[in-house]
Amino acid sequence: MPAAHPKPLPDGIEHRLRLLAPDRPGFGESSFKPGRTLGAWADDVGELADRLGLRRFAVFGVSAGGPYALACAARLADRVAAVALLAPLGPLDWPQARRGMATMNRLGLGLAAWLPALARGLMRLAAPWARRHPQRLLDRLQAAAPAADRAVLADPTNRAVLGATFCEALRQGGHGAAWELTVLARRWDFALEDVRLPVRIWHGLADTIVPPALVRHLAARLPCSEVRWLAGEGHHSLILRHFPAALASLCPAGQ
Repeated sequence: MPAAHPKPLPDGIEHRLRLLAPDRPGFGESSFKPGRTLGAWADDVGELADRLGLRRFAVFGVSAGGPYALACAARLADRVAAVALLAPLGPLDWPQARRGMATMNRLGLGLAAWLPALARGLMRLAAPWARRHPQRLLDRLQAAAPAADRAVLADPTNRAVLGATFCEALRQGGHGAAWELTVLARRWDFALEDVRLPVRIWHGLADTIVPPALVRHLAARLPCSEVRWLAGEGHHSLILRHFPAALASLCPAGQ
């Protein structure tokens, strides 16, 4: 299947879904919030839904957004109607969590777990470079990636989209990304056992950013989950190629 940039707005229209993608604190134009937690994000989403008059809604988490979607499902159980995750990060307090993970991610998340202040300082220093040189960052990611990810990261359209995404995420500098390391690396402040809805998960068996073993551990801790394993797919290739299918799973039956 050729590399394709996910097109959430057309897919949302096709499936009669209204898509809302708020930036987490410190990313894009969203204000930095020192000390924030995953559970606090659920509070933010609940408040946003109130402002928009949304009583019920589905949540969709991609990569590091997976834990945030699960936090909403746990903390806003009476309002969340469906949950779908695409290449989601699992809980990192599991002893084997970082085994098989790409070196840069393994070191960054490990440092965040053991020396969080140092990890945040290094991230704040690295963020301006990444914003100025997104294509060089992509070169480094591509060099260490599995074959499927190398293929999609070589596509000029995908590189342009991902480069722009990095720049937008780091618009305010590295404070948001630096705190994100702490939020993800430490024990999450909600219980996976409180996610009572069925959780649909898509994951690539060649993923080295979020190793399959970590997703198996995540799925085993959820009361009700279904994982669709994609042979040969990496992290970026799965997201770029299977975004529409995962999004479609949130569409109410018969629409």
